[in-house]
Amino acid sequence: MQTLCQDLRYALRILRNSPGFTVVAVLTLALGIGANTAAFSLIDAVMLRMLPVNRPDELLQLKRQDLRYAAGAPASFSNLLSFLWDGGASPSFSNPLWEQVRDQQTVFSGVFAWGNDEFDLARGGTVHPAEGSFVSGDFFTTLGLRPVAGRLITGSDDYRGCPAVAVLSYGFSQGHYGGASVAIGNILSLNDHPFKIIGVAPPSFYGMDVGRESQVFAPICTSAILGAQSLEARSLWWLNVAGRIKPGISRAQMIARLRVLSPRIFTAALPQYWPADQQRSFVEEKLVATSAATGTSVALRQQFNQPLQVLMAIVGLVLLIACANIASLMLTRGVVREKEIAVRYALGASRWRLIKQLLTECMLISLMGAIFGFLFARWGAVLLIRSISIHNIYALGNMPVLLNLSLDGRVLGFTAAVAMLTAALFGILPTLRSTSVSLISAMKDIRTVELDRPTRFRSRMLIVASQVAFSLVLLVAAGLLLRSFAKLATLDPGFDRNNVLIVYTDLWPAKIPRDQRPAVLDQIQRRLRALPGVLSASRSSVTPAEVSYGAHNVHTEWSKGFTDAGSLSMSVNVSPEYFGTLRMQFVTGRDFNGGDTATSPMVAIIDQTAARRFFPDLDPVGRTFWIDGIAEQPGPPIEVVGIVRDAKYQSLREQIHPTIFFPATQAPDLGLAGALELRTALRPTALISAVQAAVASVSPAINLEFHTLAQQVSDSMVQERLLAQLSGFFGSLALLLAVIGLYGTVSYIVAQRQREFGIRMALGAEPGSILRLVMLDVISVVAVGLLAGIAISVAVTRLLQQLLFAIGPRDTVTLVVAVAALSIVALVAGYLPGRRATKIEPMEALRYE
Repeated sequence: MQTLCQDLRYALRILRNSPGFTVVAVLTLALGIGANTAAFSLIDAVMLRMLPVNRPDELLQLKRQDLRYAAGAPASFSNLLSFLWDGGASPSFSNPLWEQVRDQQTVFSGVFAWGNDEFDLARGGTVHPAEGSFVSGDFFTTLGLRPVAGRLITGSDDYRGCPAVAVLSYGFSQGHYGGASVAIGNILSLNDHPFKIIGVAPPSFYGMDVGRESQVFAPICTSAILGAQSLEARSLWWLNVAGRIKPGISRAQMIARLRVLSPRIFTAALPQYWPADQQRSFVEEKLVATSAATGTSVALRQQFNQPLQVLMAIVGLVLLIACANIASLMLTRGVVREKEIAVRYALGASRWRLIKQLLTECMLISLMGAIFGFLFARWGAVLLIRSISIHNIYALGNMPVLLNLSLDGRVLGFTAAVAMLTAALFGILPTLRSTSVSLISAMKDIRTVELDRPTRFRSRMLIVASQVAFSLVLLVAAGLLLRSFAKLATLDPGFDRNNVLIVYTDLWPAKIPRDQRPAVLDQIQRRLRALPGVLSASRSSVTPAEVSYGAHNVHTEWSKGFTDAGSLSMSVNVSPEYFGTLRMQFVTGRDFNGGDTATSPMVAIIDQTAARRFFPDLDPVGRTFWIDGIAEQPGPPIEVVGIVRDAKYQSLREQIHPTIFFPATQAPDLGLAGALELRTALRPTALISAVQAAVASVSPAINLEFHTLAQQVSDSMVQERLLAQLSGFFGSLALLLAVIGLYGTVSYIVAQRQREFGIRMALGAEPGSILRLVMLDVISVVAVGLLAGIAISVAVTRLLQQLLFAIGPRDTVTLVVAVAALSIVALVAGYLPGRRATKIEPMEALRYE
């Protein structure tokens, strides 16, 4: 211990006497360690962090597994949407199915359900959204949570005809009421219905879903009050189910019991109106359980799993480049300290003792870098989270991500491990080189560089070559992701996204009878069309870049052999002005018009993909198709009257899906066309106040939510934008570090070879020949680094395949541009000290000889 304290004191004194080196080394490491810690903090928060509940490791989430689908067989359309998230193991339950699980299960000591939704806190007018959850009576009890104020929801609150009560999250109570205790007893309006606040949840609990904060919790039974979900609907999949396994039950016993219980539970909750084959498939489903210790996630983990892994690889390369940079600096310092080390050798110090001393200096530098890097990581992780949003499947648009970034053992351990690793990476080679000094040469301060130049500079050049190689890999990856994002952002989606204001209406709070709603929406559309600055107005059931959409099985005489999945088509209900407002081009046929009424023959407009799918090698205009009606029986024939260009509805990355447009006047049962699109001559958001006033003149109780079409499209590219920005930043940082390393190394070599260059020039060498000597070294090391970087890039960029759009992972243009950019910058970095070598005065260089 005494020796360690002596080494630490000496290391502090040495670093204090070299402030320039210390600052550069610590800041370089801080960037590398901080970037890695920030990336790992996100991975920890999204993937690894346990829920802040009692014994989270005992929690299991129940899922429904269709064994045929899991084995690769096509699923029926009725079950397709509920199996989208986990390859055949769906987390979604209907309320009747949940009640059967609750009443019949024998595996869990406590079982609970929850369903996420978005509540509107406003009483008419512009929507004031709050993220919420419907929860069963045993939700908080099974999780072992205690209220901060009041009480939590219990089984006595969850029954048919229950009163409207709510529990708030701690953050919402602070922001909305100024305190937890103040909120108790207040009345909160949810979707224009009064709810009494009975309690406030613990501060650390945001809900079961990672990245999402449930601000308001209400009993499942209150969904009947809000009209949000049907408690009796057997094919409405809106609940998640989890439980705490009973003590003493092994995994094998749990699987066996769930298999035995499954037929009885699914039979009791069977949708009676389904066709016989779908009923048989439903009864054959099995209950399976997966760990819920780290929470659940519908969107966040799937959307950002691979991007976070790519980010971790990128920042790992940045750290390697930073370590190589500092190793080069340490080698340079080792030469400067040769005489000091020789003196310590002469005084009896062993090589092992000197190695320990030098490694202590490395560890101290790494520790300081880790401290500053940790501070940088806290700021960087928060900044990253602000750039992340996920598709809100419960409402419209994207929602921000809320993650718990508080310190835990994993993050601290990761930072400590990275600090020790970096100390080893940049410290071992310079330490071994420094302690292999020649006593006689060092004591006489003789540096016969020209005699052993091939070996003396080999390690330093290899370090620089590795920096060039890793920098090229990052530049290629950044180039691929940037070009992919540019192609995505400039893609023609099939409609004009600019200057379009989207107004989502909710007529429920206005209590307008269902049969009167189309007329009310027509009245609103006419008033909005008359507003100054509005060029055209239309209505639709779905707008571009929305996550949710309608879909139906389409049948024609030419598609009889299609499976349910093959006959699936998106469906959108639109008003006649829709295609003109979005500037979607017709290929052939006509638009909808006033003659397309509820009593006239049914008509539709299809896109080009639907035309190719359902009418191969035919002109679809004038031909008919039908869709599944009640109990999936064929509905009435529908005539195709027009074809429009393909457009992308869910996201710009998607493959074009067959899409069928129905006139809103003929499709009341396929979904109300309650979204209005306004093509404006002004900035779209400048019309919001005028739109609010116009709708209020029809009914002030109608809720409104505003988006621009350009923002909706932009929100669909959040993952690609984030990766492009981060890879561009870290690629530039890596390039800067590599250039600094190359410049410093060449500058050092020029200084060490000053005597050699002086002799050459004294013997008649031209300055140009001196410059060629330096540049040959630079070109050779850059060439080696580029060749290694090209090989690594070709091998690893294929891992980016799924993240790229309209560009291959081995894109030649990107590789050539990256090589050219790095070569030019590296040659300039080598040329500057090389040019300085040509200005050496021979007499000055030989003065001390």
